[in-house]
Amino acid sequence: MQAMPDIRINEVHSRLQATDSRALLDPRIMREIVKACVRAVKEEQAREKRLADDRRLTQGVSSDDT
Repeated sequence: MQAMPDIRINEVHSRLQATDSRALLDPRIMREIVKACVRAVKEEQAREKRLADDRRLTQGVSSDDT
């Protein structure tokens, strides 16, 4: 079985429109932004861990075959 290449998307485009300049400092909005960032970081860390685990398993199999 051929290993899938590691694909990264390093560019994200978004559009933010604020109707009130003070709204961006609203604690509820800041909490939502922080939660979204933390969730994204955890997802990336979990993905990196899965990739590392897959590599470790693949290396173990190939070294046992020799």
